[in-house]
Amino acid sequence: TGSAYMKLENKASHYALAGCAAVVSLGGDGTCSSASLVITGASVKATRASAVEAALVGKKLDESTVAAATAHAADGLELLEDIHGSKAYRSQMTAVMMRRAVLRAVERA
Repeated sequence: TGSAYMKLENKASHYALAGCAAVVSLGGDGTCSSASLVITGASVKATRASAVEAALVGKKLDESTVAAATAHAADGLELLEDIHGSKAYRSQMTAVMMRRAVLRAVERA
């Protein structure tokens, strides 16, 4: 089991504009046996990414598999928009931070 937290932070406050916490467990054959993913900063509250978790379980977590699963990580979220980032920017950065967090968690597993 490995874990990681990645965030794009506001330079002044250090709060996440978009972030992801990931905990990944791998089976003996290297496939994902469980994944817990939470999105932070992009919305008014931390949100579980259940659809992405389901897309990862049972698969070997190489870069292309993780990229495909996390590409639409922010779909369905009510994203924040302010002077620090538009909804589109936060959506894109959420996918990037989730991909990075999952890959880092896999390295640590």
